Amino acid sequence: MTAEGKAREVSTVMHVRCPDRLPQETYRQVLEQLAELSPVVQALPPSAALAELKGALRYHGAGARRLGEVLRVRAISRLGVDVRVGIGPSITVAATASGLIGPPGGVLAVGPADVTEWLGPLPVEALHGIAPRGAKVLRDAGIHCVGLLAAVPPATVQRLLGGKGGRLAADRARGIDPGRWYPVSFPPPPW
Repeated sequence: MTAEGKAREVSTVMHVRCPDRLPQETYRQVLEQLAELSPVVQALPPSAALAELKGALRYHGAGARRLGEVLRVRAISRLGVDVRVGIGPSITVAATASGLIGPPGGVLAVGPADVTEWLGPLPVEALHGIAPRGAKVLRDAGIHCVGLLAAVPPATVQRLLGGKGGRLAADRARGIDPGRWYPVSFPPPPW
C-alpha cells in the first residue's frame, strides 16, 4: 500500500470544546452544527463533543483543518459561540490539542506524522487524561514532559500511577487511544 493510501486509512478525530456554562440548548445547537459536517458524532456533556471525520473528509472534499474552521465560523456566526477545535489521529491527540487552545477559540490540527514531535515537549499535565495528582507524581519522578513519559517503560509508569492509570498514561503519551469510542446516534436525547 502506498503512503497516500495509508494516510487515507488513518482515522481523523475532531474534539470540540464549547465555553463553560453554555446553556444546554446552545450546546445542542453546536452538536447540530457538528452533525452537518459528520454523521458520526458523540456528545460529551456538558460542553464537549467528538466527531469521526474519516468519511466526512471524502464527502466534503476538504481537509480536517478546513472542516474545523467551518465548524468554528458556523458556531460563531449562527450561534454567537466560539469553540475550540482539536483535530488529530486519535481522541487523545485531538482532545489534548483542543485543551491547548486558549479562549476565545481556535483550531489546532495535528497530522499523524507529527504526533510524536508535537506531543514530546508538552508538559505532562497538558496530556488529555492526566489528572493534577498524576501529573505531580510524574513530575516528582522526574518526568515533566510527554516525550519523557513516552520513553519510560509502561511497567514503570504503572508502578507510579497504578495499573490501569499507568497503562492509559503510557499509551496516551505515545498518541494511542486506549480503546474504541462508540458514537451515539444524533440528535442526542433531550436532557
